[in-house]
Amino acid sequence: MFKKAATASKERSGTDAPVPNRNASEPRISAASNVEVTREAIAQLAFQKWQKRGCPTGQGQRDWFEAERELKLLQATSTRRG
Repeated sequence: MFKKAATASKERSGTDAPVPNRNASEPRISAASNVEVTREAIAQLAFQKWQKRGCPTGQGQRDWFEAERELKLLQATSTRRG
């Protein structure tokens, strides 16, 4: 599912930017909630990070790994509190 969206996006934009699943709900990013680290949540956050950085080409993995790390940290934090 993600690969098709990424390929389609790359063909349209000429970049390797992370592509969110438009059908997925927004990841809930708050310390009070339990954060589920799914591919869709990572893609959504990575896409937001990529956009905030001005949509640079060739750095999609950077945003993906950063988003994954942040969500996992948030998940660990909320699990300890819950």
